[in-house]
Amino acid sequence: MTTVNVIDAPCGYGKTSWAIQYMNDMSEESHRFIYVTPFLDEVTRVKESVQPRIFYEPDSINGHTKLEDLHRLLGQGKDIATTHALFQMANADTKELIRSNNYTLILDEVMNVIEQVPLKKNDLDLLIEADVIDFDVNEKGLTYIKWNESKVNYDTEYNQIKQMALTNNLMYCDSSALIWNLPCDIFLMFNDVYILTYLFSGQFQRYYYDLHGVEYRYLSVSKGQNGYSLIPYHSRKIYEKKMLNEQVSIYEGRLNVIGDKRNALSTSWFEKSSNKDLVVTLRRNAQNFFANMCKANQSTALWTTVKGNKDNIMKKVKPKSFAKCFIPMTARATNLYKEKYHLAYLTNRFMNPIEKKFFEQYGVKVDEDAWALSELIQWVWRSRIRDGQPITIYIPSKRMRSLFQLYLTSDDFESPPKGAIVDEPPSDWHL
Repeated sequence: MTTVNVIDAPCGYGKTSWAIQYMNDMSEESHRFIYVTPFLDEVTRVKESVQPRIFYEPDSINGHTKLEDLHRLLGQGKDIATTHALFQMANADTKELIRSNNYTLILDEVMNVIEQVPLKKNDLDLLIEADVIDFDVNEKGLTYIKWNESKVNYDTEYNQIKQMALTNNLMYCDSSALIWNLPCDIFLMFNDVYILTYLFSGQFQRYYYDLHGVEYRYLSVSKGQNGYSLIPYHSRKIYEKKMLNEQVSIYEGRLNVIGDKRNALSTSWFEKSSNKDLVVTLRRNAQNFFANMCKANQSTALWTTVKGNKDNIMKKVKPKSFAKCFIPMTARATNLYKEKYHLAYLTNRFMNPIEKKFFEQYGVKVDEDAWALSELIQWVWRSRIRDGQPITIYIPSKRMRSLFQLYLTSDDFESPPKGAIVDEPPSDWHL
């Protein structure tokens, strides 16, 4: 059975450089690759960097969807570079084509592997009472939603739910919700799987693997005279935080008062009508930080917050003169902002409570603070800190600021999860 290789190392250790070197070094006769990344510009980067291999990007052409084009390329055994969004659409045909053509997966950053399905209050009750769906508990005790075969041809507003159920992508959460779940066995169809990330222990994909019983091997990257190599995690070079800590200036002062309460600046905090005046205060604080305390401009500033429905929250928070400096709080795996050094992180991250409960109901312990920190780190490392250059950052949430300060002054979040393999080389014997 495939053991997933998690290359867990800070930005700048050479994870992507190793991946490009690996794909360049391996024989085209022995290896076929699928490189999956969040952004199209990273797809282009891989296509241009890996030579003489030719990477193909699935496209919607001649009336075919991108997924159909992916299947065509898989069937031809082509090397493929694509996005998380397309990979999430994988179905039974995708899995069989991957297995039959002996592919290696390189996943640039973790992806959304579960997601709560939007439902109205009584939708689930209606589907159950109409005998449209049923429950199927597998050998691991996980509950899946099955669509009644006699009603497969029904055309209703629940067609999307039907499709997820028919492809075994739909799971049940605590008598109250449905969860889309990327079929975990897709990762077992590959010869080898490599995930390039950092702080994997706090991320959803880690909990997803724990839920489904998928083993993962922790690795790190080492650079030598002959290029990059993968090493067992317990042999890694320890991340030197002292120098990093000296490069990060965290604002401390009266502008932080707004974030003192544990839930301040969370999504629910922004959505409370009673906090509308505080949202105005937050906008003024951010403007003050950028304009007066940093003397920032549009070429140096970067900020984020909760977007809200139709971006309504983001629009209320955006500091005057810096609207174009916004990037989503989920941004990762892009170098487009590496010149920025005045940052404002105007949010307080908590997991979707239903998605958190989904894992916990099956006995998978979730560390919400580790997850929040990993999300913050991914965002901050879009800036020039990735190149070891100094930044100044405003984090008004006391909870998020404290987590970041703890990260900068300790190794508390660097330990691999219990059960992770930490003393083995990577699974591909060619390495």
